[in-house]
Amino acid sequence: MRHFERFLCAALILFVVAVYPASANVTGPCANCHTMHNSQNGSSVVRDGSLVGWDSSGRLSGGSIQDAPMKNLLVTGCVGCHTSTTGETIVTIGGSRIPIVFNTTAYPVKPLAGGNFYYTSLGGDANHAKGHNVFGIAGKDALAEAPGRQSGTCSNSTSCHVTLAVPADTDGTFHTGANNGCGGCHVQVAHHRDSKPWYRFLKGHLDSIDYVEGVEDPDWEQNGDQSHHNWYKGHLGPVEGSDTIEDTHSINSYCGGCHGIFHREGTIRSSGSWIRHPSDIILPETGEYGGYNPATTYSVQAPVAWTNPASPTRATAVVMCLSCHRVHGSPYNDILRWDYGTMLAGGSNSGGCFTCHTQKRQSP
Repeated sequence: MRHFERFLCAALILFVVAVYPASANVTGPCANCHTMHNSQNGSSVVRDGSLVGWDSSGRLSGGSIQDAPMKNLLVTGCVGCHTSTTGETIVTIGGSRIPIVFNTTAYPVKPLAGGNFYYTSLGGDANHAKGHNVFGIAGKDALAEAPGRQSGTCSNSTSCHVTLAVPADTDGTFHTGANNGCGGCHVQVAHHRDSKPWYRFLKGHLDSIDYVEGVEDPDWEQNGDQSHHNWYKGHLGPVEGSDTIEDTHSINSYCGGCHGIFHREGTIRSSGSWIRHPSDIILPETGEYGGYNPATTYSVQAPVAWTNPASPTRATAVVMCLSCHRVHGSPYNDILRWDYGTMLAGGSNSGGCFTCHTQKRQSP
């Protein structure tokens, strides 16, 4: 790792510790997550399968008890642990705080930063458009591959670049240690360490430096506002050529691993004109964008990234994928943060697109 990258990673880690209490390091009784032998009082403990989640009594319900033990001595898988049969999006079990990304009963009133998989789990084309299809939550949709997949990225049928809705590759035809489902994006999870430099376990599968940097809100934006939100690493791009996630550590670079056509210079801009909505650019400070200063009036409905999350300024605010989308799921098509069909130019409209495009909310 180059000296600058070492310095940046070290500075970011110090910033996390100084600004927010550590939230990635799991606390509480080991038995909340682990079983030593998958046996208690002569009965199996591991629970897996459809609609496993924490109920109102703080117990895992749904699915079925499994005789076979699970990797890492877990009592359930990623999906089950981060699922609730109630409307809560942070479940506290014996001192362990668990962020919930899938509520089985309804879309939650207070979804976390990434949104929620509720609508996708309902199935059907209309709902598939409202979230990523993840193995254990939703089956594969009609799309042949990830929208905007860059030519040359892995096209194996079990590749995370094609779908997250199938089991991980196990026959060795893909790459060693291939994951899918939750593990397609959260490739290397370290629940008991806060020293990992990557944000939200967003780490590639190729080497030691292909990860995302950022600072996490301790409540995962359950009550997000100007002072309580995630801080994402941005990059002044667009990403092109050798500007890979190893170089940028940005959230856009990570999304571009599967949706690269929506990011690269030659595919989003032609003859100086935008032909797709830009990302990896500084949010302009003048014109219609001058009315939004995320450094002082940050909007969790239209968030931005920063070229340096440890020292965010208006001049370093970057348009990112998550400015418009929630990565897990939302009530709106294309996993948008708002209903695109209600964005009406002119008049007194606000929010959504008009958070950044402030002049377009005004009458001509």
